[in-house]
Amino acid sequence: MGFLMITKLQLGTSRLENIEPKGLVTFLDSTWVHLGDPKVENNQRSSTIFFFSNTIELFKSHSISYIIKRILTKLQKISSIKASAKENPELYKKTNFLEFFYRKGDRLPFDDCSINFIYSEHFFEHLFLDEAVALLKECYRILRPFGVIRSVVPDADLRSYAAPEPIGFPDKKLKFDNPAKHKTRWSVYSFSEVLTIAGFKPIPVRYCDKLGNYIKTNITDIVCSYSSCLEEDLILNLDYVMRIDSLIVDGIKNNLLS
Repeated sequence: MGFLMITKLQLGTSRLENIEPKGLVTFLDSTWVHLGDPKVENNQRSSTIFFFSNTIELFKSHSISYIIKRILTKLQKISSIKASAKENPELYKKTNFLEFFYRKGDRLPFDDCSINFIYSEHFFEHLFLDEAVALLKECYRILRPFGVIRSVVPDADLRSYAAPEPIGFPDKKLKFDNPAKHKTRWSVYSFSEVLTIAGFKPIPVRYCDKLGNYIKTNITDIVCSYSSCLEEDLILNLDYVMRIDSLIVDGIKNNLLS
């Protein structure tokens, strides 16, 4: 499939009306294509039931501050489900959006070496490990040499700024074929490893290490690591990241022959 103006890809994005304004500033132009969620019909009752059942689970093993933060996040998601039923067509006219559901073996609809920059936020935790490796290899295929993939995922076990992600998140009762289910628990070590397996040079940007230190890398201090990389403005900027307190790892395609 040909996208003549496309140079940037967002994988597993939310519906555009659910993206925070600071993200829309970056994403709403014709050089982006967004492979994202299908339109969700409004089901306020089921969303509310899920919210209360999951909140009860949080009280069993988390601090009050963490619970409050999660409750606010969940309320925002319920509001987003309502908003997605009232799609804003003007947003979709400003960029390119395709509904997307990944299965291992799927081929992304782009030519080899045709994309400069790939971004995903809280998407790869919804894939099993083998699916994540397969998709990252597809990302490697479509990126131009010195292209970058920036991935944001929960720092599930090592994070020190919040309690570890509960087992079975977001709800133990959800089956693993549910799109909301988290299927892989990432750390900087595991995500860097799968990037390497896929052919990338990994560069951790934000992460917790084995001692519980939360590392916030100043990208301008390591700009030499991105020498010759494409889309410098996006690389040096984190303003479009909605869940900034997460594990953020870049992968650089630095093989000119691939």
